[in-house]
Amino acid sequence: MSNKTELTIELEQEQIDWLTENVVDFALPDESKAARVLFAFAMSEIDSEEIFSSDNSKCLCG
Repeated sequence: MSNKTELTIELEQEQIDWLTENVVDFALPDESKAARVLFAFAMSEIDSEEIFSSDNSKCLCG
């Protein structure tokens, strides 16, 4: 059994729209599940340096 803990995060509207679109496209139960899928993939498949390098830390604020 999993041990989920609630977390509140701030996202740009574009990020929320993308997440919601993928929830619908992949018939996921909700955005929380989609976020967990993203975290699981990032944690197992991608080097953290690649994700969090300054080249990839983009602001969508305009």
